[in-house]
Amino acid sequence: MLFLLAFSCGQNSSEKELNGNWREIENEYSTWHFYPDSLVFKLPSEFDKKTKWNANKSQIEFELRTLYWKSDSSLPIDTTSKILINYKLSDNKDSLFGTIKNNYGIHKFSMLKTKSYSEYLKRKFGIEFTLPKSDSTELIKKDPVYGMKIFMSSVNNKVIGKTELSNSLNSLENDIKRFKDTLETYFGPKDLRIERFYLSVYADKQISDSIITASLPVTIKSDFFIDNDIPRPPGNMLPISIYRMYNDEANDNLYFRKAKKIKTIANKVLW
Repeated sequence: MLFLLAFSCGQNSSEKELNGNWREIENEYSTWHFYPDSLVFKLPSEFDKKTKWNANKSQIEFELRTLYWKSDSSLPIDTTSKILINYKLSDNKDSLFGTIKNNYGIHKFSMLKTKSYSEYLKRKFGIEFTLPKSDSTELIKKDPVYGMKIFMSSVNNKVIGKTELSNSLNSLENDIKRFKDTLETYFGPKDLRIERFYLSVYADKQISDSIITASLPVTIKSDFFIDNDIPRPPGNMLPISIYRMYNDEANDNLYFRKAKKIKTIANKVLW
């Protein structure tokens, strides 16, 4: 404790305002953890990166070691890049708007300072909810990449819902198509990983599983033709999987989130 206090006392006022956990708005899988003695980056596809940092009221500066391969070399080249960020904090000191300069050019980004992933979602999507705590229910680990987020809040005994792509549940069918189109850009249109798609529901604890089920009925239509000339039979469908998210410390993890599978009346065309 005294060790941390010693570092904290050595910081200027701007650095102290940055201390804490930040998550990028444009990429929720990218988190920045500012500590008095270090800055730690976390990304699912990479090892954590740790570096020293310093800042004033308008700039953050640090160095990062990176490995890259030249076309004429079989061994990676270890290099250190100097990173300079011009930034501005919101009045509440919990939102950051930055412009980063590095060897790859200039990139604008923004971040939210939050204590948990749930708090990040509530602020980013503008909806209040309190997740139920995990009890004896057996939770299943799910890869968040394939889950389209659904948010449900209870206001005056009325359920308010939205998706991560729109401000209501009225265009659920279209939102699912848009989300799966995004997966196709990552993996390719015929990649079987796209079929891992599911609805990831962040619903207030006052909302029952049955209400979630009733709120998410959808049938995804298809213009797919077998052998290019025979329409696919209308009954050739499989249910869309729906998973309810719980208040669990593991759900701040970038790699997997714990959830409970609930009943569904939502269907999709079998590809």
